[in-house]
Amino acid sequence: MIMAGPPLDPDEARTRTLEELSKAEYDDSPGFIQWLLGSIEKWLVGVLDGIDGSSTTQAGIAVLILLALGAAAFLVLRRTGLIRRSHALSVDPELDAEPVLSAAQLRRAAEESIAAGRLDDGTVLALRALVRDLEERTLLDVAAGMTAHEAASRASASFPELRGRLQRGADAFDTAAYSHRQASSKQADDLLRLAVYIAESSPDLSALEPSGIGAEASVASGAPTTGTGGAA
Repeated sequence: MIMAGPPLDPDEARTRTLEELSKAEYDDSPGFIQWLLGSIEKWLVGVLDGIDGSSTTQAGIAVLILLALGAAAFLVLRRTGLIRRSHALSVDPELDAEPVLSAAQLRRAAEESIAAGRLDDGTVLALRALVRDLEERTLLDVAAGMTAHEAASRASASFPELRGRLQRGADAFDTAAYSHRQASSKQADDLLRLAVYIAESSPDLSALEPSGIGAEASVASGAPTTGTGGAA
């Protein structure tokens, strides 16, 4: 027979009841994201119900509202981690990341990462190696915050025949660095091979525009800006 304890006074009984009900298993309220999306949906339905589809101006307003809501939802989901960088990424994706490593060091690190199955790391390091190589040869000026596609576009000025491969490499970099998907083995291998190929190739300086890097170097040295002469 279990002996009953002393009776509880009303205040203590109320406190214990509230403590018990505050436990997670009794919480059936919607999460913040669910509540937010539901509130946005109700508000949007109310706004759209008041818009006459026959009006071009009102239709334009509706499109702007949808775009604004889409951007807001993306920011909320990104902030809460539902949209995030690849969970496997463990290296800095910035093209000018510190400490500054040589192109050869970055290529070795990319090769080791790919061999170990860290495809996202290998993809990011391969593009950083490619960009660093061009920077070492003064073929590319890496600015803070430069994107992979910006770097690929500028690199294609020196290697115009590789424009398509450079853009695909930038796509692979974005997948590895910023998407929830993982870069594929082929993407990582192709980008590393591209970095090695460019490192062993000479740029096509004749493809540079007069306002490009070759012209700046010629003006600085007092040499004429036409032709490919004087390239080391």
